[in-house]
Amino acid sequence: MTRRILLFTLLVLCAFTALAARYDKMSKQVEASMLVTGELVVAPDGAVKSYTLDRAEALPPDTRELLAKLVPHWELDVKKADGSPLQAPAAVKMSVQLLARPIAGVDDQLRVTIGDTAFWDPKAPVDVEAKGELTPPEYPPFAVRSGMSGIVYVVLRLNRDGSIAETHVERVDMTVLSNEKTLRKFSKVLAEAAVGAAKQWTFNIATERLARPEPIGVRVPVEFKFADRDQTPKEKYGRWQAYVPGPYVPIPWENRTADGGDVDGSIGAMVPGQIYSTDAPIKLRGSPAGT
Repeated sequence: MTRRILLFTLLVLCAFTALAARYDKMSKQVEASMLVTGELVVAPDGAVKSYTLDRAEALPPDTRELLAKLVPHWELDVKKADGSPLQAPAAVKMSVQLLARPIAGVDDQLRVTIGDTAFWDPKAPVDVEAKGELTPPEYPPFAVRSGMSGIVYVVLRLNRDGSIAETHVERVDMTVLSNEKTLRKFSKVLAEAAVGAAKQWTFNIATERLARPEPIGVRVPVEFKFADRDQTPKEKYGRWQAYVPGPYVPIPWENRTADGGDVDGSIGAMVPGQIYSTDAPIKLRGSPAGT
């Protein structure tokens, strides 16, 4: 019974699949997404010794079962802040993007999988932090009137004084369903608004980071969403939302493979509004599904 309730909930979120079917390219991308956060205890060899989920009781049972099946078998590449290997178990924060998508040829079921994962050491020294608050962009009125929402993953290359040297939009994920032309148009509108705000931001850079020669880069996921008067952020945790991932655009100042590969596997799991280093010091070994 619980499983069918979950499937029904997901199907409601994908209620426009009939509409999406009229747009072949878009329908292949339509998914539902959920962001789950928690903490891992990682052994010196990278094996997960234990884990906890934030507000586990608010998560659908099937998602808890999936994580219970996979997370204990994860292995991470984790080092101490000075680059030396771990000598004792360490606590690592995590965020996990869960994805749900209709199974081809099956009307009443969706397949739930793990998409991206992101990890960070809450005790590690901060290399880059904002000077004051990161002033959010104004929600474009045109997008508001059209009911368009999404997340823009903005990457910033910083000057040594913490000002913005270069901006780049790595991906735009829309969180509303429409035809491909409309989504493409509004992803550009949201991206321009996010970049416009980001150009006004400034950062403090740690002396230790300034001593390293490579470019200083950070990611900031910028979310455009409508306030829900009936639900608080706490009540929204553990709920699915529509998800149409956009194309990935490699960071121009970083080395990438000739075919544009080496896509960062943490983007979709990043919490909007947080600052992430493009260095990704903690990474998952292999696939989150264990394959």
